[in-house]
Amino acid sequence: MYGLDVNFLNDRTQRPSEAGLRPTVVKDDPRPYYIGGGIAVALLAAVGGAWFLLNGQNAELEQRRVELDGQLAALQLKLGEEQNFNQQVNQIEAENQALATVFDQIRPWSAVLQDVRDRVPNGIQLDSIAQLTPTVPAGAAAPAPAPSPSPSATASPTGEASPVAVQPAAAPVPQPRISLSGKARSFNDVNDFLLTLQQSPFLKGENLTIVKSELIENPTEVEFTGQAAGGEIKVELPKVVEYTIEGDFSDMTASELLQDLERTLSVGLAARIQALRDRGVLKP
Repeated sequence: MYGLDVNFLNDRTQRPSEAGLRPTVVKDDPRPYYIGGGIAVALLAAVGGAWFLLNGQNAELEQRRVELDGQLAALQLKLGEEQNFNQQVNQIEAENQALATVFDQIRPWSAVLQDVRDRVPNGIQLDSIAQLTPTVPAGAAAPAPAPSPSPSATASPTGEASPVAVQPAAAPVPQPRISLSGKARSFNDVNDFLLTLQQSPFLKGENLTIVKSELIENPTEVEFTGQAAGGEIKVELPKVVEYTIEGDFSDMTASELLQDLERTLSVGLAARIQALRDRGVLKP
């Protein structure tokens, strides 16, 4: 049996390109390492710079916070002083208002007498004018005394105002009453006198009433001089009406009666009221 041997090496031709090709060695390029290292150094430098910058800003902010805290403490101290000053001013204004109220509640008798005298009609004889004690209602409670200011009323060092005790409102003071007594020629004259008194600004017209009105013998005594011995003259005088009128004083204040005070020549109180108005204590 036969075997077939074929040698292809003998038939291969030598190629020139393959014959002249030399093996080459590829070397590593270091530039990427340099670039990566530069980037890493730049990142580290940027992080370090940012860290130093933030630390500097934090130090400046801390210093600014300390300065602001000092300014805030000074402002709170000034605010406390201002609140304390305002409380003192309010207390002085309250005292001035109380003093002005005292003057405003005065009823000068000179003005009342002058006004009543100007209103006495013919046929009326006024014997007496008296002030009656006011009657206090049974259920009216006495006004509570004003509490004394406590140390806590001043402003605190933190600038917050401490609570101030509120004084209770004073109970209204009952006004005194007035009584006018005298004699009249007739009951009509008494009624006319009552009507004229009701027009007085110093009196409360709707409360004026006639509490007594009766016909009596005329108490006037008549004497004759140079009468002859043994002679006697009898004079019979007509009867007269004895009356009493009572009522309340007006609720109007002295500042509201300023023109009437000037009309009745009560210049002292009128001048005080005008001075209080000029200073703004009393409102016109």
